[in-house]
Amino acid sequence: MIFAATLFDTSLELARNVAQSVRINLSEASFLAGTVRLNFSIGVATFEPGDHDIQSALDLVYRADQALNAAKRRGGDRAVEWEAGLREEETGYFDRLSGFFTGNMAKDYRNMVLLRDTIDVIAGHPDFDELATQVVERLYTTFKPDRVGLFSREEDGSLRLVSGLTRRTPSRGPQPRVEVVELSADEERLMNLAIAEGQPGKWTSDDEERTAHAIPLIARDDRLGCLYMGGRIATLNFESSDLVFLKALASQLAVALDRARLAELQASRREQEQRLLRAELNELRQALQQAKLVYRSAEMDALVTTARRVAPTDATVLITGGSGTGKELLARTIHELSPRKGRPMVVVDCGAISTSLIESELFGHERGAYTGAHQRRAGRLAEAHTGTVLLDEIGELPLEVQSKLLRFVQEKQFTTVGGTRPRKVDVRILAASNRDLAAEVAAGRFREDLYYRLNVVRLRVPPLHERPDDILHLARHFLELFSVQYHKNIRQMTPEAEELLLRHSWPGNVRELQNRLMQAVILCEKEELGVSELTLQADGEGLPALGAAQSPGGGLTAEPGGFGTAPAPAEGAASPQPQLPQLSFEELMARLRASLRRQIEAAVGGPDRLVAPLGRWLSEDLILEADAAADGVARRGAAIVGIPETTFRRRLRRAGSQVKAGLAPRMGTWSEVRPILTDLVRCPDVDGRDLLLAVEQVLLNEIVTRFPRDVKTGSALLGVTAPTYRRRLAALMAAG
Repeated sequence: MIFAATLFDTSLELARNVAQSVRINLSEASFLAGTVRLNFSIGVATFEPGDHDIQSALDLVYRADQALNAAKRRGGDRAVEWEAGLREEETGYFDRLSGFFTGNMAKDYRNMVLLRDTIDVIAGHPDFDELATQVVERLYTTFKPDRVGLFSREEDGSLRLVSGLTRRTPSRGPQPRVEVVELSADEERLMNLAIAEGQPGKWTSDDEERTAHAIPLIARDDRLGCLYMGGRIATLNFESSDLVFLKALASQLAVALDRARLAELQASRREQEQRLLRAELNELRQALQQAKLVYRSAEMDALVTTARRVAPTDATVLITGGSGTGKELLARTIHELSPRKGRPMVVVDCGAISTSLIESELFGHERGAYTGAHQRRAGRLAEAHTGTVLLDEIGELPLEVQSKLLRFVQEKQFTTVGGTRPRKVDVRILAASNRDLAAEVAAGRFREDLYYRLNVVRLRVPPLHERPDDILHLARHFLELFSVQYHKNIRQMTPEAEELLLRHSWPGNVRELQNRLMQAVILCEKEELGVSELTLQADGEGLPALGAAQSPGGGLTAEPGGFGTAPAPAEGAASPQPQLPQLSFEELMARLRASLRRQIEAAVGGPDRLVAPLGRWLSEDLILEADAAADGVARRGAAIVGIPETTFRRRLRRAGSQVKAGLAPRMGTWSEVRPILTDLVRCPDVDGRDLLLAVEQVLLNEIVTRFPRDVKTGSALLGVTAPTYRRRLAALMAAG
């Protein structure tokens, strides 16, 4: 829609200000209940005394319309003032389809239907060759030419027929057609001339019985090809309105052809980039040998020695240890040291699969076994045939699935969901859990018979704080790995940074250490990594002194049911100091409120007023902390923050991908927020609360207090769009 307004006694400067104000206010408005935002273009023209080119008010409107057309051609969402230097192709009067409507209802209806069908075809066919076939078919049927073709212009200037139809004269019966267009020399010259001049061309035979029309395809000033139609003059006696219509049709085809060529070029570039990335990744993997255990401590050396003795057998192994200690990596090491090396190793994360789907995921299902089972599926256990299966977080399995798994562990056979015949497979079974399965058995949450079947050989991976000799060795390994990966020239860590690493308790074990080093490498701009990049706080209170956790004589100790690892008590080791009292939920929220107040000031206090998305950081870090507190079990993590499990998984994937891609750096002061979130997700008072909503409302309250009427700054701080910010604000006010 186009609107016009006349401003009396208005200078050019004032008209310019009015136009910008109108455009900004319209662009910030939302439509269809806030789901749609539009861009607006404005043309401005003024009349100055003495301007003899303006003879009437209509001349002034013509100028404003020319300026509007120039604004739209320059990309829209702008205001353009009329000036004499406007390019000729940017000018025009009113509706650019003037002349398109002829007053002949039948012809106008035909043209509109053909144009609509063509646009539908363009929208539905990304492949240009298929699109050309559909358009040529419609032109052939609508205008009834003897020949119609769509030609593209090649790099050498030659014309290539993309799609064409020719009507043949039969001896009898209906007229056949062939998918070819043969041009005479005159017709070929006609198309080349139309392309060169950028205007439709016409050719008529000497006997004035036959004619041909050529309409160039032009997009972004590029001459991309030509649309050709030829036949008898009585059939193709085009009027000016027909040519206007064909030019409009050709412009749509030109855009589609240009889009197809750009897509082909982009696909070629993307394929080349992927080849380079794959080569770089393979080189990186070979250089750093990522898929192996990295350790230096005597505890891990003894553990690997036991794993090496167990690996050649087919004995079932139960691997225990805290989240992030490297249980899966140890399982892969056992597989690589076994005779099954080179065969498949299938990892089944029992804690990450929905309860309703875990039986089908493990054992497979038959077609029609339940609603949505449209085809047969083999299942993860069958995929591991002749190889190894790792049942990770096996303590999360429901009791009803445990009973079916027991038979598989005993006899290496199972029955698919909906099936009747048992299937036998040849697999090596490894199981891992961060829970105390013996305690789970005593509590009735894990089957005792399954526990003893799995606990043939037990390997306990010690937490990182029990093997301090590995901390700096692992940190240097990760420093080298991420320095290469992120193209940094970081050579070493400062002594203060190394001391800080040793003082930290590492509740997240090796995974936490890896993530901290990744973030530090991304943020570091020097050749030496220091304390400021680690964003860690020394755990001087509530932790043993340096070296107190070491076990000089520690090693493997036998446990009931098989081999196990446990640190031997060190003589004279310092006793742990008393832990600090646990803060209540209200006290933690008060600390969070005070910290977020400081974050807001830091986020907007710079000279450039650069606003950081604190709301997005807050929700992402809370999700990551909840996942760590839940030991990677999605159901528990979702319960902690008070959102559905599917939502938690989706937001966790998004936050995790940001970290892996190095797109999640935070400003320096943000390091004081993470410990508060860590305490919040582990606070016993949090049960039953919508924790995610609670922390976001704390931030929103502080933003509104600091910027009560500044929607732009408020939405940027919350990390949402302005309409979403207004809705959140309205909901907050309604809640009191």
